[in-house]
Amino acid sequence: MNHTHLRNTRIARNESQTEFWGRFGVNQRTASRIECGQAIPPAVAILLRLYLDGVIGDADLERAQRRYRIALQNASTQLLTECRA
Repeated sequence: MNHTHLRNTRIARNESQTEFWGRFGVNQRTASRIECGQAIPPAVAILLRLYLDGVIGDADLERAQRRYRIALQNASTQLLTECRA
């Protein structure tokens, strides 16, 4: 996966950097850097390869993002509860 191929893939899909990279948890600033040649974080590279190979889809990524947000909320709630005790 080189940065030119990734940029061309995104453009062929007619998506902005925010739309395309957001599904992998990458903000626009980092997306721009990746498309200019900066190394892709390993976890993002794995997700991206699975996505581009058709192993996972948008629904899988959305479900993972929901679970991540729920886990963060639960951890935050638990921390608050422990601090108040």
